Order: sequence, then structure tokens, then C-alpha cells
Amino acid sequence: MAAGLALLALAAFARTPRRAIGAPPAWAQLRFGYAVYALIFLAFDMEMIFMYPWAVVFADVGVSAFLDMLVFIALLSAGIAYAWGMGGLRWE
Repeated sequence: MAAGLALLALAAFARTPRRAIGAPPAWAQLRFGYAVYALIFLAFDMEMIFMYPWAVVFADVGVSAFLDMLVFIALLSAGIAYAWGMGGLRWE
């Protein structure tokens, strides 16, 4: 099966037209601002992944768990504030 996928990829590569001399490469048209949005989404996603188990054990652990989550939220907020200040949230 792996050999078949490799042959399929090779056949697709052979059919790919070559770019003209002087034409910009495809990555030159890519806006790297999308990566910033992906990282911000990942930060919020990680926040939710870590907050669910925290909420489950919060009653058993007590104030220590609350302080740990407060530090975690502060670090994430600082990252979002930094991205906002650097213009990372401005759509180009």
C-alpha cells in the first residue's frame, strides 16, 4: 500500500507544470499572518484542554489549584496582549 501511495505521489509530481522563469514561487504569495492566528487559536485551545481537568479536581485540591490556574491564565493573557500590541491581531 505504501508503494502504491509513493507511485501515486510520484505520478502527481510528474504532471505538475513547472513555473516560468522569473515567476515568483508559490510560497511568496502566502501570508505569514495566518500562522499568528493559528498560534492564537492554539493558545485558546490549550487553555480549554488544561482547564477541563482542573475543573474536575478543583474541589479536591482547593486554593492551590485556583492559584495555579490564575498564573496559567495570566501567562496566556500576557501572550495575547503581546500579540495584540505587536499588531498580530490586525487583519492585513
